[in-house]
Amino acid sequence: MEMSSGQDQIAEADFDDGYVVVRADSGNSEAFENVGEGLAEQDEQDEQDEQDEQDEQDEQDELDEQDEQDELDELDELDELDDQPYYEKTIKEIAKGDCYPCMICTVEMDFTCHMYACPECFRVFDYECIREWAVKSTQKSVTKTWKCPNCYFEKKDVPLKNRPTCWCGKIVHPDPNPLDPNSCGQTCDAPICVHGCPSTCHLGPHPTCMRMVQTKCRCGKKSKDVFCSEARKHQELFCCNNICGSTLPCGVHKCQRQCHSGICGECPETIANEIRCYCGLESLPSIKCKDVKIQSKSQDSSGKKWIGAFACGRMRTVKYSCGEHSFAEPCMAPPSITGQKSCPYSPKALKTCPCGETPLESLETPRTKCTDPIPTCDATCGKLLGCGRHRCPFKCHTGSCMESCVCSDKVKCSCSSRTFLIPCKFHGPPHCNTKCESLMSCRRHRCAQRCCDGRSLAQVREKKVFLTRDKLDESLVEAQHICLKQCNLKLSCGRHFCRRKCHPGNCPSCLESDSNDLVCPCGKTVVPAPVRCGTVLPPCRNPCIKTLQGPLDCGHPPMPHPCHPLDEPCPSCTAPVFKQCKCGKNTKVRTLCFQNDVSCGRVCGKRLASCHHSCTKTCHRDGECQSMCKQVCGMPRPNCSHHCRFKCHAGSSCPDVPCNITVEVKCGCGHRSSFVTCAAHEGQEPANQRPLECTEECAAAKRRLELMEAFGMNTEAVQPAEGIADLTVLAEKVSTFQELMLPFTEASLSIFAKQSNWCSQIEEHLNRLMSDTSKPSLHFKPMRPPQRHFIHELAQAYKLYCESQDKEPKRSVFVKKTIDSHKPSLSLSEALPLYQSFKSAQKERKLKELERSTTTRILNYSSTDENSLPIAQINGLLIQKVFEGTDGKAIETCFTDYLKHTLIKDPKYLKLNSGDFLVFADNYAKASVNVEHDINRVVGHLDLIAKESLLAEGVIACRVEQILADEANSSDGSSVAEVPEDPLFA
Repeated sequence: MEMSSGQDQIAEADFDDGYVVVRADSGNSEAFENVGEGLAEQDEQDEQDEQDEQDEQDEQDELDEQDEQDELDELDELDELDDQPYYEKTIKEIAKGDCYPCMICTVEMDFTCHMYACPECFRVFDYECIREWAVKSTQKSVTKTWKCPNCYFEKKDVPLKNRPTCWCGKIVHPDPNPLDPNSCGQTCDAPICVHGCPSTCHLGPHPTCMRMVQTKCRCGKKSKDVFCSEARKHQELFCCNNICGSTLPCGVHKCQRQCHSGICGECPETIANEIRCYCGLESLPSIKCKDVKIQSKSQDSSGKKWIGAFACGRMRTVKYSCGEHSFAEPCMAPPSITGQKSCPYSPKALKTCPCGETPLESLETPRTKCTDPIPTCDATCGKLLGCGRHRCPFKCHTGSCMESCVCSDKVKCSCSSRTFLIPCKFHGPPHCNTKCESLMSCRRHRCAQRCCDGRSLAQVREKKVFLTRDKLDESLVEAQHICLKQCNLKLSCGRHFCRRKCHPGNCPSCLESDSNDLVCPCGKTVVPAPVRCGTVLPPCRNPCIKTLQGPLDCGHPPMPHPCHPLDEPCPSCTAPVFKQCKCGKNTKVRTLCFQNDVSCGRVCGKRLASCHHSCTKTCHRDGECQSMCKQVCGMPRPNCSHHCRFKCHAGSSCPDVPCNITVEVKCGCGHRSSFVTCAAHEGQEPANQRPLECTEECAAAKRRLELMEAFGMNTEAVQPAEGIADLTVLAEKVSTFQELMLPFTEASLSIFAKQSNWCSQIEEHLNRLMSDTSKPSLHFKPMRPPQRHFIHELAQAYKLYCESQDKEPKRSVFVKKTIDSHKPSLSLSEALPLYQSFKSAQKERKLKELERSTTTRILNYSSTDENSLPIAQINGLLIQKVFEGTDGKAIETCFTDYLKHTLIKDPKYLKLNSGDFLVFADNYAKASVNVEHDINRVVGHLDLIAKESLLAEGVIACRVEQILADEANSSDGSSVAEVPEDPLFA
């Protein structure tokens, strides 16, 4: 610090333990004052720093306390979670959104997910995942059920598609609830009791109802208050131990049982008084009250009355009032009294014959008393017999019908294959001798039972198509055809047999096992015990132990090969060596060491001892040549130049049979040629020495050559200018295609002109067929219909049999030679110019004829009388009584097509005041009689069209001027109506 002038500076300032010690010169009071001010400021700064440090410490202490409180809250929350049930923990974890995974898709669920909870274990799943799980499980399950992935609880109901609900099921597609996921917030109200679940829509079991309800004892006389959840249990156990005292069904005695539930039951008391039956023939000293059945008072013939309480089971004989007839009556109340009932056989009561068909009045024999015989009629009795199914077949008779029914019915047997006549007394279906032969459930055996009652059901089953898994379901097979035999097939192991009941499909794997290890021969590949039956030792890749035992007997080292079972031999030695062949012609034939039968592959070629042929066998040992010659003779025949084609016949001459070689025979001009059999033998010369005769075809060919020369095809003989002149002359002479005498049809030549390359290939194939005598037919590959059509057309020129075979798209053409088959005299390429020249000449000829026929001569003519035709009296059509809803547009549409062919040009349609329509031409006033003629010609037809189309009641011809005048007169003093310019919608 700088001081004023004349003042000394501060010598030093020491800071010791917060105190400032200043030493200065005496007499310098200002310096001391300045130092005092600095010390005061320093003290204030120190106090401020201490206060800041204290505030920071307080804030840090507060943060530490808050962290400790958060840790304590987390621990308390964890402890609280540990104390909660697992389904409440599930809701907490789903609300957090990152710690509860779906068991199927393993994705963490949150409150926005659609959820499904198992009703047994309350495990929560994603709705779409559990639905897909349920659908796939029901498709694979025979019972069409699915199980919870967590607890395996089995259910049949599959979650509906796109129908997730809240926990209580009231809301579909519930809104996301972050506090209580998947809860709708409404009261659960599940029917666990009469009050319903009081909790909010929740996951997990429903709470126990703790409301107080009143329950009664078994007899209902006493009651007490219990919890609702225990009401049912108390109702079953609560008993007041009092006597019931309710009146029993007899109406006399009281129930003596202690407090009980349900009805009291029958009366157990016994009545000790003497009790009589209904008819009075028997009595009992005592009877149980429950057996007493009083119906009415009983009375005998003497007038004595009593009350019967039971039926004795005896039969009484009671006489009718006639005293002659009687009837049997069981013990009943009231009993019948003798002589009171009128006789049913009296003439007053009996009015018909016994069968009831004929009145007795119509019969000749009258009855005066009940003992008179009852006359019978000629009708069938027809009363229902005792069997309840048939009626009496006898003639009307008195007395009872036959006791045992002797009628027969047509009944099918058990297998429903035959029908039998069975007596009525026969019980059960009849049996035929037809063997069932239906497939059993194992699908291997057939039912051997005769007249099997399951045969008809089996026939229906065998017509159905079953899935592979359904074939194992025996519930789809009728009970009669469940195979109960033992399978007894050899299992896949090849040693044991299947012990299961006969079944379809493959047998299960063999479950037998061996306690010894399965070891390969070299000992390096081991299958440890237990070894299941049928287990195959895997292939050992280690070398065979025999390869280490030195060289083989041939001196070559053994070839390296993998380890193999001891019962299989090692491979033979394959070292390359040179050996002599069997015939000895080659001493160095390269072969393998183990091969002993070595062949050089050359033909033997030695002359056979039995004939002129050589041995055709390949390399063989001496003395093994052919013992029998199987070659063709090949010697020249004596009657022709052909060789013998029979089997070698050494020591004998060739057989004298007709030669079967095909030769070509031509006519004298060389045009016709044919392939025939030589047929030369003793006394018959060869066929090629007998030429063919010339026919009309030869003349046609000669004519065709002349045409070709005329058309300029032979350039050496005819000059081009001359050829064109001759073509014109000949074209005028040849007017039809047939006069050209070409072997081809017009269709084949037209197709050849457009597709010459492909058609030439087909022609070449047919030419090869005709040249090859050993090939009788030709089958073309599948082709389209236009191509097949060309082959059919071309086959006509070759005289070949031709047909299309197979179905589309594999339809093809088959051609076959016939006796008349031959090559055409011209090819397609040679015949095409002739055809084209003919068509050109024919076209020019037609143009000339058309020009001659269409030439018109125009003459100048002046008419002397311009109006030569008279004016028509009929010049219009009147459509009468047009139906309601029909307008002029509809009439015009219907009539235009018919009027356009008449002289009524541009017809007008005028609607009259009466509703009729008038049809006329624009110049109707000057219409000629030709217009009238056309109107009379079409009016009948238009009348029929109008009626059939429901347009009007009819159409008539009329004079337009007269109709318009009548229309004007019918109006209120108006003048004659003028025809509007466009009267269509007038």
